[in-house]
Amino acid sequence: MSSIRSIGRPILWPLLLFLLPLAFAREAWSRQAPTLTLEEAITLARRNNPEFRMQANDEAEADWRVREAYAGLLPTSSANLQFEYQGEGQPLVDPAFRDLGIARVPENYASGYSLGLNYQLSAEKLLRPGQERANRRATVAGINAAASRLELDVTRQYLAVLRAQDRVRLERERLESERENEALALARVRTGAGTQLDVKQAEVRRGRAEVALLEAEHAIRTERLRLMEYLGVQLDTEVELTSDFEVFEPEWNAEELVAEALESHPQLRSLRAAEDAGRASKRLAWGSFLPSLSLYVGWSGFTQQVGNNDYLIERAEARTRAARDECELWNRISGGLSQPLPNRPADCSAIAFTSEDAQALIASNEVFPFDFTKQPLYARVQVSIPLFSGFQRRRQVEAARVVAEDARERRRAEELARSTLVSEALLSLETAYRRVQLEERNAAAAEEQLRLARRRYRLGAGDFIELTQAEADKALADRDHLAAVYGFHEALATLEAAVGRRLRQRS
Repeated sequence: MSSIRSIGRPILWPLLLFLLPLAFAREAWSRQAPTLTLEEAITLARRNNPEFRMQANDEAEADWRVREAYAGLLPTSSANLQFEYQGEGQPLVDPAFRDLGIARVPENYASGYSLGLNYQLSAEKLLRPGQERANRRATVAGINAAASRLELDVTRQYLAVLRAQDRVRLERERLESERENEALALARVRTGAGTQLDVKQAEVRRGRAEVALLEAEHAIRTERLRLMEYLGVQLDTEVELTSDFEVFEPEWNAEELVAEALESHPQLRSLRAAEDAGRASKRLAWGSFLPSLSLYVGWSGFTQQVGNNDYLIERAEARTRAARDECELWNRISGGLSQPLPNRPADCSAIAFTSEDAQALIASNEVFPFDFTKQPLYARVQVSIPLFSGFQRRRQVEAARVVAEDARERRRAEELARSTLVSEALLSLETAYRRVQLEERNAAAAEEQLRLARRRYRLGAGDFIELTQAEADKALADRDHLAAVYGFHEALATLEAAVGRRLRQRS
């Protein structure tokens, strides 16, 4: 046993030394924050944003409206099957009719069926598919326009998060710089070259930097939450945004961008589709002045069965006796005449209700529920010609015309506004690019100024006020440069929204 342990120990320790780093690496990898590119964010938003999904759901209804419009050109059919029961009792009839033998009725069963084929043809039905197709195109175009707006919103919020991240980075750098200034002030106090006032000023500036960092960290958490709201999902708030945005010189031509926007912008496509739908509605309204055709063909059958066979036999026997009594009466009348009636006297004994008749009566009563008696075929053809409806149809035509005209004017207004938006957005982007270049130069100069001021203060050639002023200039230059960079990206996103497509590839 001891020999086995002595052999296992040299093997166990190298194995543990090999597995432990792997375990720590796996744990560290599992703690890495998930990543999210801009393309992934836009895909998530299209899939999960509630407001966009509500609008996207309209496409399914529009599809079924088109199918329904085409189905309206086909005949409709109906089938009915019914069963009835009435119990034995006193019917609600006038007492005078009780002498006719209907003072009390037996229970009875009844069933019936009907098949109907109906076809209607009118201008409204002929024009309805075209209108619904135009409505569907308008719906799809509206969804595409909503997707374009959602993409712009997600892009802007994605940039807002990145801007907040960069602001945190700048505030951390500022805090480290203020801590370095505080250390310099303390070092000069120890050597007798500085004063406690410099140290207190450095502590105040370091405290302000800590507050600014705290506010920046709060801002980034807020912007992340807003991004998650646009995406329509609850992700880890520490998700890492990995898309890069570069600043470049815009070289687009304003006329070409305007022409492209007027040709294919999603909002304009939506308005053009709405204009087509308005014209289709106007044609449909004019169709109400045309005649319509209606055709109906129906088949039906019924059964009725008395629940008490004795009742049927009694009624049949009563009718037989009445017929025999009537025969004998006419025989007597004929015998009393000087000239007998034709075929008189008749053999009244032949009028009798036999057992065979009773069996046949019972058999004919057994019809419920499916031994139907068919009814004659029923067909109807109707042509309706509208004449006068109190100007109702003319008002509907005028209302449809107004809707179509309004849609046309909205499209024209959007085209005019789109030209202005594209031109303004391109000018703003060019201005933002020049501002980035200027702010880069200012930030570099402020950084050099701070480096020189810190060296002068360390050597005793400058005072702390000069150092704090250089620090403030550097912080302001960094913030302005950050604002210029993200102002450029915001201007580019606005230009893309004005044109209606991506103008650069994003990683």
